[in-house]
Amino acid sequence: MTIKQSITAIAVAFSVVLLLAPGVHAEEKKSDKKEEPKQTKVVVQAGDTLTSIADAHQTTYVQLFNANESLASPDAIDIGNEIRIPAADEQLPDRYSEFAAQAAAAQAAAATYTAASTASYEPVYSQTYTPGAQAVYATDSNGNTYFKGYCTWYAKERRPDLPNMLGNGGQWVANASAQGYATGSEPRVGAIAETAGHVTYVEAVNGDGTITISDMNGAAGFGNVGTRTVPASQYQYIY
Repeated sequence: MTIKQSITAIAVAFSVVLLLAPGVHAEEKKSDKKEEPKQTKVVVQAGDTLTSIADAHQTTYVQLFNANESLASPDAIDIGNEIRIPAADEQLPDRYSEFAAQAAAAQAAAATYTAASTASYEPVYSQTYTPGAQAVYATDSNGNTYFKGYCTWYAKERRPDLPNMLGNGGQWVANASAQGYATGSEPRVGAIAETAGHVTYVEAVNGDGTITISDMNGAAGFGNVGTRTVPASQYQYIY
């Protein structure tokens, strides 16, 4: 082997050693590491809606709902809730379509009641109950033709803007909807809440998925007003 060939062989071997050196591999691995995208979150303040938060962050309320599994409804957020703002190109589950389908199904179920039941409903004027010595009649309260002592009488007292002749408890949502009143499955303070055979008044909407209601002829008994906390999902609402 000539001196020139020996020098060339040594240079090639030295280059291989450099390429295989641990420091070189460490540098290559470091360059491959991707930084995690930063998360943007906002805390709900008084007066905020999902739409107003979306507008402030150049996105839509649908995207916000899809990105935040803690939200049960796009129409109900509470002060102090933490809302994550998704990236513009983020792939999100389509939670909103599922929510809309469930809401439509609930509305369709309520619509199975017909307004015809209203025509056959007549308030009771002559029957009385006697809490003590004095009889109380259905016509005692001006503008309220429901029989006092029942849940319907109390609901009408709390919501005098609603009409008489909405039927018995369990018929109100369908009949109110048929007359053009707004109804739905999301709780709101001041709404009439209806479950099978009973109507109540929503005093508060709580952050844990419950509502505080007041009613007559409920747990407190006939002619008595009581309050209690119940799951919001068990009711339909008249707004």
